[in-house]
Parts: sequence; structure tokens; C-alpha cells
Amino acid sequence: MKSNKTSFIATFSLATFLTIPILAGPSQAKEGTASELETFQGKWSAPRTSDNGQPCTHQLEISKNKFTFRILDADNQTKLLAQGEVKLDKTGPFQTIVFSNIKAGGSKAELDEIDDTYTAIYKFGEDGSMLLVTNFDKDRENQKPSLDVYKKATQALK
Repeated sequence: MKSNKTSFIATFSLATFLTIPILAGPSQAKEGTASELETFQGKWSAPRTSDNGQPCTHQLEISKNKFTFRILDADNQTKLLAQGEVKLDKTGPFQTIVFSNIKAGGSKAELDEIDDTYTAIYKFGEDGSMLLVTNFDKDRENQKPSLDVYKKATQALK
């Protein structure tokens, strides 16, 4: 179980978006937050390679202000499950997504609280993809910064 939590923290460090300045002024950015959260709604996936070189998929589902994150192996079996709350924010010139009140484990029955909050930088691509820059919010043991490209479930099927 401990390795699953470590894997979650290392992989999802949530810190699962590309860092570029927001051109809108503060009031415009604040107004855009509600519509941006609507854009996040649904199931997103990003193909990855695990630490041991095996193909896997990171799946992020946003429903209202809740998130579910899964790491699926090549056989589509859940290796890690995390759930919690999500909100959008602005940090300096960056649009951020904050993951908090996180519980993680190998399955729903094994969820344990994670004593951490993850802040990731995001940007939506012109092709409908979502870029997520994670693990830049603070140093965490065994967690490398990463940039992942997520596609909505309907896009991933194309």
C-alpha cells in the first residue's frame, strides 16, 4: 500500500499543465474560472510509461469540484486510485488547478488520506488537449516534475 501512495505522489504530483502567462487581466481571469472549470468536466487520459518501463495510462476525471485520478496498467487494470476536491486558481501569471482533500490507494476500499495539496499549472491546447505541469509547486521526495498531455475520452478514441 505504501508503494501505491508513493507512486501516486510521485506520478500525480499533481503537480498531472504548460506554463505560459495569462493575457487576460485579473478581473477577466477571475470571470473565466467558472467557464474554465466547465472545460475540465469529463474524463481525460494521458498515455505514459511507468517507472519500470511499462506502458500505462493516467486518467483524470473531473465532476463539478471533485476529481478521480487513476493509473491503469497495459491491461486496463487500476494500479492506483485517488479522489479529492479540485479548484481553479491563479498563481502569479499562471492558471493553476489545486487538488486537495486527497485520498489514495489501490482501490476504493483501500483509500487513505494524503496529507498534501498539489498545485499544477494548466493550459488547454488549440486541439482540445490539456497540458498539465506537475511537481513544480514544491519539492517532494521521489517526485519528478512532468509535463503530460491529456485528451478528453472522446478525443482519445479518434
